[in-house]
Amino acid sequence: MIFGIRSIRRYLLLALIVIVMVTMVWKIYLWYGQNVIDNVMWLDSHHDQPTVIVKRGPNSTVVMMPAFRPTQPADDGSRYGQNGRAVVVPAVYKEESDRLFTRNRFNQWASDRISLHRTLPDQRPSACKWQLFPTNLPPASLVIVFHNEAWSTLLRTVHSVLDRSDPRLMREIILVDDCSEVKGHEELQAPLEKYIKKLKIVKLVRNKKRQGLIRARLRGYKEVTSPVIVFLDAHCEVVEGWLEPLLMRIHENRSNVVCPEIDVISYENFGYSYASGIRGVFNWNLHFRWRAIPPVEQNRRKSAIDPIRSPTMAGGLFAIHKKYFEEIGLYDDEMDIWGGENLEISFRIWQCGGNLEIIPCSHVGHVFRKSQPYTFPKGAGETLNKNLQRVAEVWMDNYKDIFYNRFPNLRKHNYGDISKRVELRKRLNCRSFDWYLKNVFTDVEYPDMIFLAKGEVRNPDTGYCLDSLGNKDYADVGIYPCHGQGGNQLLTYTVRKELEMDEVCLDALTRTVGGTVKMVACHKQKGTQLWEHQKDGQLRNPATNLCIDKGSGNHVVLQTCRDISSQKWTFAQYYNDVTPVP
Repeated sequence: MIFGIRSIRRYLLLALIVIVMVTMVWKIYLWYGQNVIDNVMWLDSHHDQPTVIVKRGPNSTVVMMPAFRPTQPADDGSRYGQNGRAVVVPAVYKEESDRLFTRNRFNQWASDRISLHRTLPDQRPSACKWQLFPTNLPPASLVIVFHNEAWSTLLRTVHSVLDRSDPRLMREIILVDDCSEVKGHEELQAPLEKYIKKLKIVKLVRNKKRQGLIRARLRGYKEVTSPVIVFLDAHCEVVEGWLEPLLMRIHENRSNVVCPEIDVISYENFGYSYASGIRGVFNWNLHFRWRAIPPVEQNRRKSAIDPIRSPTMAGGLFAIHKKYFEEIGLYDDEMDIWGGENLEISFRIWQCGGNLEIIPCSHVGHVFRKSQPYTFPKGAGETLNKNLQRVAEVWMDNYKDIFYNRFPNLRKHNYGDISKRVELRKRLNCRSFDWYLKNVFTDVEYPDMIFLAKGEVRNPDTGYCLDSLGNKDYADVGIYPCHGQGGNQLLTYTVRKELEMDEVCLDALTRTVGGTVKMVACHKQKGTQLWEHQKDGQLRNPATNLCIDKGSGNHVVLQTCRDISSQKWTFAQYYNDVTPVP
């Protein structure tokens, strides 16, 4: 024989080594892209998660690691909701689906049939998948507050985190039950306790009395043992690679408070929709809003995966260093239930020296409901008004007058003792709200301060008022008993003869008799957004020559103008010394 047995073994061993090395290099290429490979020295696969030695200059190296990559179950297309697909309810189950919808204000029938481990699309920028992270990232504790939450959404939130988080970085998941009702939610009692026993890092604590989101989160904070706290709502799903980008920004600077890009899980069918390119702001009613990233921020960023400076956060999903959270004053625990706490902590972060960012490589889906299934013990309006007043009084300086001009009834409204929060602001040497507007929210739109009329728009014959019913763009304008609290019933009749309601204008877009009146973004081009009106008179749209009529349902309608009581309207306040602009 030309080759002996030993020679053949040596060649086979050599060939095997070559194959292994080529495979490793190919894996590196797939993971990190050519721009990273140029600096990679070798891959160390002896750890649970592979690490990479990367050059950081001619004489220095650093050990880095990719984001955790879970083993994904095969998507055979047969399971409900797999890969984020929407669920279609068969006609035979429509009645059951509608019944469950009223319980949670989302399609619980669909949610209950989706796997707790369902797959999701990863539509992040490709550069996200090449990112490398320090091996010494700080571990995190996750806090999830729930009250009467559906079993499937709560546990899908938990399992998505367990499935897609590096176990070395996710130290514990703390579930805070904010006194869920036993009747009708029995599964959240002993069955939940039994279920989570098999989930080693999940801990359950219960409030004996309902505290609301704000104080319940503070209860969860007291249980945290990690350097970083992550807050998520109880109806979320995380996307692969979600955690490391958040932790890295906090690792770089612990005064960075970071939010994931929040994708939309449809409340109607649980379809998963990718979101990007937006940031959080607020309007002068102190409502949170999403807006496109302005050119000045786009120019500041060097790539599509650079952090986005955000003037405000939505509030439900963010990560913060525990010690920094303590240093800047946690939450205002005199706020009730929820509402306004997101603006309060956003203003506080920026004005007191921190940074608030959205991280494009971190994506988390969230079920956005149009209404809430639970009650506010003191009423939703009363609770939110108090919370927003505390925001305005502590953080907005003289700009609070813009808020109060929109809600003059709140000037004498009790908002509790704010002395501790005012002292906190002084102790932290925080900047003014004027600085915030000139350096952070630089594209803020200042409101018109002169109106033809303002306040509720009442139909005197019935005591009903125009009302947004909590809806937004392109929704129909509603009708509801006048309550005198502003909010969804606050309108302004501008000097351009627009009927403006919380950043949208009433629009005779349907142009038809019997058609509804829409809420549409104000365009200041007159047309179907121009309305003629005199006190106790009609609201007539000259473009269609139709008038707003109270109608017989929950929404006002357009009708041929007639001298009838259902077409008579009056504002709470008129300014006779103000004249319209041409």
